[in-house]
Amino acid sequence: MAGYPVELNLIGKRALVVGLGSVGRRRVQGLVEAGATVLAIDPDPSPELRAELDERGVELRAVPYQADHLIGMGLVVAAATVEINQVVVQDARRQGIWVCSVSQPDEGDFTTPAVWREGRLWVAVSTSGASPAFAAALRDRAVEAIGPEAVELANILGELRPRVLASLNAHPHVRRELLADWAQPRWLDQLRRDGSEVVRHRLETQLQEVVGQLGIAAPQARFSEGASSTSSDSV
Repeated sequence: MAGYPVELNLIGKRALVVGLGSVGRRRVQGLVEAGATVLAIDPDPSPELRAELDERGVELRAVPYQADHLIGMGLVVAAATVEINQVVVQDARRQGIWVCSVSQPDEGDFTTPAVWREGRLWVAVSTSGASPAFAAALRDRAVEAIGPEAVELANILGELRPRVLASLNAHPHVRRELLADWAQPRWLDQLRRDGSEVVRHRLETQLQEVVGQLGIAAPQARFSEGASSTSSDSV
């Protein structure tokens, strides 16, 4: 499957998961964490699963799948048997709803990658449905190579980026150069060596210097010596 990777904003969107095996339960968890309002369909959920879904705010209907379960849905995951999944995919496509088939990835509109998330940083690896287990293994190796410091730096950059955009709105070339510089590996190396407070201070100082050279007022810096640390990344 030739795909186009995106990060969807599902806050407040309705999503349907049909089938609550191990994969279906993971999809429910991911959708809930993304802010979706989830309806789960499974004809024979255990009491433990009922309690778990209720605690997460997931609506559970212990009935066989029916086409009217798709009403009002923005996203569908078919995670039941192959036969049921085929019906779900056909129904969803007739109604113009994006659908993922766990059993037959090429039959749906999207697949879900192996994902790791911490703070503002995401790592996602996909094999386009060829081998989810291999995607998960590659994800784990990537996370190990990145290290926890990358999360700290991503959080710092996420906090400072709005100030850069506000300060340098009228100077797009300078803004791009500054953000590109902040993405260089040396900042990650310095964070590992000196800690997040030092890196935050130096980034804020660099922003203040750039703003000063342009002769414009900068937003109030949040950093001060001795302050406690707080723990779209593209230019």
